[in-house]
Amino acid sequence: MKIWHYLATLLLLGSMTMLAGAASEVTLSVYVHDGDINGTLLSGVQITGTDASGNAFEGTTNSDGIAEISGEQGTWTFTFEKDGYDPLYLKYDATTSEDTAAYLEKSSSDASTSGASSQDSVDLTVYVHDGSIDGDLLSGVAVTGTDASGNSFEEKTGSSGTAIVSGTPGTWQFSFEKSGYETLYLTYNATQTESTAAYLEKSS
Repeated sequence: MKIWHYLATLLLLGSMTMLAGAASEVTLSVYVHDGDINGTLLSGVQITGTDASGNAFEGTTNSDGIAEISGEQGTWTFTFEKDGYDPLYLKYDATTSEDTAAYLEKSSSDASTSGASSQDSVDLTVYVHDGSIDGDLLSGVAVTGTDASGNSFEEKTGSSGTAIVSGTPGTWQFSFEKSGYETLYLTYNATQTESTAAYLEKSS
């Protein structure tokens, strides 16, 4: 199971391969939860984006909170939207048919706006795991990107597998890199100081 979103609102990627087909088209079964990865599955979530060839896709989670998305192998872009929830954006390397999971957070525009305006910066404490969200914490992971003002940041996870990244509240861009592991990219709405977690997969 690939967990896209864990703790806070940081949505990150990892996977357990379900099918290793040689075909250029792959299918992702996306499970969308309410509030956290253990939350109730959400129906009516609109999932849109483009596959590696730039072909647009669109799906909506069914009564079981699941949507199946198919497209050409490679880097895909995703948007998750549902009334009453914050939209979620990400890029993902779709190389095999597999199950994936995410969770959406309820909108808190008033609170997040006032919080962002009352502070100049926020701190994210990022925990990076090996292979799964229950895996060992990984040291030496390069965490780079830009904050909402376009200021770049660069940190590495220490021996405890954590890195603290600071920046201006708003939409941040992230890249997670470590030799021997798949690189992870994402866009994240950082509105408050919080803890987040992710896991990286070994390169195939």
